[in-house]
Amino acid sequence: MLNSVVFSDAESEQIQNKLLCNGFSSENWSDKDLDNIKKTIKNHYLKEQKNTCPYCKQKIKSNNGRHWDIEHIIPRSMTLSFMFEPLNLCMSCVDCNLAKSDKKVTNSKAKRNYPIKSNSFSIVHPHLDNYHENIIVIKEGFYYVALKKKGEKTIEFCKLNRFYEFSEFGSSVQDDDRIFLLSEQLKVEKNEKIKKQIRRNIAELAIKGSA
Repeated sequence: MLNSVVFSDAESEQIQNKLLCNGFSSENWSDKDLDNIKKTIKNHYLKEQKNTCPYCKQKIKSNNGRHWDIEHIIPRSMTLSFMFEPLNLCMSCVDCNLAKSDKKVTNSKAKRNYPIKSNSFSIVHPHLDNYHENIIVIKEGFYYVALKKKGEKTIEFCKLNRFYEFSEFGSSVQDDDRIFLLSEQLKVEKNEKIKKQIRRNIAELAIKGSA
């Protein structure tokens, strides 16, 4: 879970003035006069996240904008008032951001007060949820196993197992019975040494299947 960005008084005033502009829309996110706000968001969350995408958990050492996108967890196109809400912001890798796009991730109809309950969201929320209670990472950017519904939705919405689609393994990697059975075993296994071996076995099978 993340600590939220805190805007300065001047930045907060700038944001409020921007929101009050006539005809303000989600498209205004690209306006040049918001560059300083974006820089504040980016600098805070890359440091807070240790250059790690909150969805796929890949660590990307570069701070270059071509590797990172400012992520609006509830899409700004859906709820304009949350465009600058700190709890709605983080940095995500470009692939996860593009995959998630403007998919609906909340059942809340709130427009003024940001929903702060985990059960208001269908995906793992970077600020509200413990990632590893919902998803097991076999290998970052490679293969993921859902532990709960939120994990399933996050894997689906962000296409976390996209590696297999690119390698023509198939869009549903869990069709492989051995991987599926090992994944199910991993969910209930308590012994850390055995869990480590299961992860290794899954990774080996997945690599073999995509070859």
